[in-house]
Amino acid sequence: MRQIVDTTPGARVAPWAAVGRVVWPLWVALGAVACLGSATETVPVADPAALPSPDTPDDASGTLDPGAPAALPPDRIAIALDIPAGSSFGEVVAPWGLPGGPLREAALEHHDLARIDVRRELAVVLEDGVPEPVGLRYAVDGDTTLVMRRDPSLDSGWRVWTEEVAWTIAVETRSLTIEHSLWNAGLAAGLGAADLARIAAVFEYEVDFNTELRAGAHLGLVAEVLRADGHGDRLGIIHAARLENDGRVLEAIRFVGDEGEPHYYHPDHSSTERAFLRSPLAFGRVTSGFNPRRFHPILKRARPHNGTDFGAPTGTPVRSVASGVVTYAGRSGGHGRFVKVRHDDVYETSYSHLSSISVRKGQRIAMGQTIGAVGATGLATGPHLHYQMWRRGQFVNAMREKLPTAENLPSKHHAAFDALVERWLPEVPRPGHAEE
Repeated sequence: MRQIVDTTPGARVAPWAAVGRVVWPLWVALGAVACLGSATETVPVADPAALPSPDTPDDASGTLDPGAPAALPPDRIAIALDIPAGSSFGEVVAPWGLPGGPLREAALEHHDLARIDVRRELAVVLEDGVPEPVGLRYAVDGDTTLVMRRDPSLDSGWRVWTEEVAWTIAVETRSLTIEHSLWNAGLAAGLGAADLARIAAVFEYEVDFNTELRAGAHLGLVAEVLRADGHGDRLGIIHAARLENDGRVLEAIRFVGDEGEPHYYHPDHSSTERAFLRSPLAFGRVTSGFNPRRFHPILKRARPHNGTDFGAPTGTPVRSVASGVVTYAGRSGGHGRFVKVRHDDVYETSYSHLSSISVRKGQRIAMGQTIGAVGATGLATGPHLHYQMWRRGQFVNAMREKLPTAENLPSKHHAAFDALVERWLPEVPRPGHAEE
């Protein structure tokens, strides 16, 4: 790892961050796909005086008797609650005597607690000598925590605000040599699941990280690294990346154009994007390829396998490889729960054996949108995704199909983009680069 740009402190600090008596946090930011343990734990909470809110004045003590001893802040603890799958917010907080409906109503301006996530931490705050919880905290995501405290002066009875993590940002390099998978190499290097998804997104149109990486592949990048007390490091913006795999070199530099959306381009101004993603799964493994004469493991006879099977755990999100219109969503014989999408006048794709379906027939969907989850419905020996592609009504091998590309960078942006290439590309680690 090599730092390129000095650390820049974040502008926002959580209300309790200045208190050194005890250390929060209640949660760990693991990203969208990581799961938290379900054990209940008790954590002491720093509290300078009754859960300060953003509008609490600096001096709200009034006139004090100089001879009186200083009042100690009340002792508080925070208890992380178990969130069983499928349970509602009201069901989770009811055992603590908390009213789910009024609490949800009070918090709606900031977050809808009807959509609590089992991977995020929800905690009640207790105060010594008070028989009922005095506060509630919910980790909305890795950056934001919803905070609620009792306040009898308000009609709702609750004061609500959010706390933002005060991240510091540095631009650094990362270098990975991949022997088995990007996932394993990334985790071994200390990267999180969300970091790996961000990295894969840079090259997801050109490389299927499930099938096309070879042992010894090398990935180098220059990216923002975000840090905060009580949180693990996480990647921010990836400025440039370089993938060397099986004799092929791909280089990508981030550029924000007129529309304000970031895209990645090669140094020659060609787009890294395609009209189709290479894979319907962000991570997984190919268990059976396209084979018109494959022996079917259940039917025990030769039967064309006009698609690609990806092995992955039940519940793994399945994404549409391109924008289009859903032409079928439901059960379909041996395919089990099945979704088919027409992308244009040329291409269609389908997704079989799903455990659940997230779209409906006739719905227009975007590239990368989740259409369901991996399962084992229909004729399936275990959880996997059977993915098929048609070109003009004929089956094709989606893993080898030459798919249409996106537009290149407009010439009016070439000078600005070339400056970014000159700035970032020399910093990207090459094979053999030793991280300091």
